[in-house]
Amino acid sequence: MTPSAYAVESTGKSFVLWSGTDSVGSCVTANCHAVLGRAKYVHAPVLEGDCRVCHDTTERPHPGKGSMRLFEKEPELCFQCHESPAAGMNYPHSAVEEGCTGCHSPHQGALPKFVMQEGGKLCLMCHEGVKDAVFVHGPVKGDNCGICHGVHGGEYEAMLNLPGNGGCLSCHSGIKKIMDDAVSQHDPVANGACWDCHAPHSSDYKPFLKAYYPLKLYAPYVEEETYALCFKCHNETAFVYERTSELTEFRNHNINLHFFHVNRSFKGRACKSCHGVHGAAQGKLLMDIVTGFGRWGIPIKWVSDGERATCYVGCHRPKTYDRTQWISNL
Repeated sequence: MTPSAYAVESTGKSFVLWSGTDSVGSCVTANCHAVLGRAKYVHAPVLEGDCRVCHDTTERPHPGKGSMRLFEKEPELCFQCHESPAAGMNYPHSAVEEGCTGCHSPHQGALPKFVMQEGGKLCLMCHEGVKDAVFVHGPVKGDNCGICHGVHGGEYEAMLNLPGNGGCLSCHSGIKKIMDDAVSQHDPVANGACWDCHAPHSSDYKPFLKAYYPLKLYAPYVEEETYALCFKCHNETAFVYERTSELTEFRNHNINLHFFHVNRSFKGRACKSCHGVHGAAQGKLLMDIVTGFGRWGIPIKWVSDGERATCYVGCHRPKTYDRTQWISNL
């Protein structure tokens, strides 16, 4: 048997084919697989004309789609030559386990590694819903999934490149500084789970929140949906009842001070009027300066002595409250 040379026009390389009844010489013909070997990037077995590396060519002819049998199923067939890119990873990409040809063309392609699309566009072939919202996270909008996720898998949950919220804080350095300087931290951020509140890919609510949350300092308390995001974790009844002895610690005897501040049809105080959503300079996530009122940063100082506490704040005179007995200075 003598080899014949087949010019691969886009690469200038030689594509060697063998002739003979027991060879693959008839694979690449004008009537069958002539397109093979003509792309910018060609898989080495195809380039060498050795279809038998992957395909059982003993049965001829093989008409019909899917009749060209593989020696082994994916991805084991690929792993005969290629080491599994997800080997040893705690969270392998399911696409690797299901078969490499979901992302890679087995014969050739216009892109390196024979991927079917560039960058994150490849991911969107399966994960098409990540952009289906009003606001889209920058890396997702730029089709750059690799900023946060490993391609074939990763050591951390969700194939993240860094553990917990490490990836979030590596970009959002301002939030990291707030957390580093905070006396009290919001549990989701402290626990490394920014996604408890934020949708990491896209959302209908700014800034990529999972549910509605008022962006302004005043929000009419029409119904619980006004604070839908907060009430995913916090008990909404603490803001519904005017009097309580147990639903909140922020009370003057049984007068619910959360209700007093928040549950109003006009100028209800949003949570951010007092609390830092990520972390704050005082306990209970209480900020020391509240911004958003023009040039004035309203000062807050909260002093607690067991059951009794006093709030020194720029928007009203000092107020003291006690959980065990009513104080009339309110």
